[in-house]
Amino acid sequence: MKMSRRILGLAAILAAGHATADITLTGRSTVMSMNMPATSQERVYLKKSWLRRDQLDRGKAYTYIYDLHSHEISVLDHSLRQLQTYEMTAPANTPEAHIAHKDLKLDLEPTGLKHTLGTWNCVEYGMEASMPAELGPEKVLLELSGKVWLAKNTREQKELQPFFKAMDSPDFLLGIPAFAKSSPAQTRALGEILRRLFNQGMVCAIGVELKYEGGGRMADLARRIGSSLNLVYDNVALDPVPEEFFAVPPGYMPVRR
Repeated sequence: MKMSRRILGLAAILAAGHATADITLTGRSTVMSMNMPATSQERVYLKKSWLRRDQLDRGKAYTYIYDLHSHEISVLDHSLRQLQTYEMTAPANTPEAHIAHKDLKLDLEPTGLKHTLGTWNCVEYGMEASMPAELGPEKVLLELSGKVWLAKNTREQKELQPFFKAMDSPDFLLGIPAFAKSSPAQTRALGEILRRLFNQGMVCAIGVELKYEGGGRMADLARRIGSSLNLVYDNVALDPVPEEFFAVPPGYMPVRR
């Protein structure tokens, strides 16, 4: 659950801004961490400057509410009825975050495969990415490889341009700070990859494996621990989403970090 919540928190930010279209995406995700898989259900609601992501992870329900105007992320733990609030850009103004933005290399190559998701025409791309990172005292190379499905030139992509413009900065955090602390290199790399992908098209699905290359003990240990992310959306709906969906319900206790 830990890796699932911190990494997929990144993948949830597909759009927001001053859009006229409301979007609901429904799908599923699987994260492999420490050679152990975790599968969860995903639902994402988009409206104006808000995004809401609902996740059911091994019987526990969580909600993430992103507010582009206030630059805050609200995390709701429904089983404990607890609320934690984060600033989107808090850890993004660090030297490490800017290095990740500058030094990450991302290559996409179309495979020729296509499928539809509602009105979207999703095209498959082979993806290869890498960035310098550190594991303890060791300098390593973090490599990510896999596939991504993108729907380009959609009506929703055009209407959501204000949000993508806001994302087009290393200061815009695509994750949750508390989760980023435990795996900063992977979080920064995935965040930067997703940020770049969302500026090219709507993400229909993504599947990526992560590994470290280096000659030290930490890199050798990391190679033995499987890490991967798979996120697939099965349905997209364009029905109106009530604004009440993006409000924190009463009775939730704020928790200090």
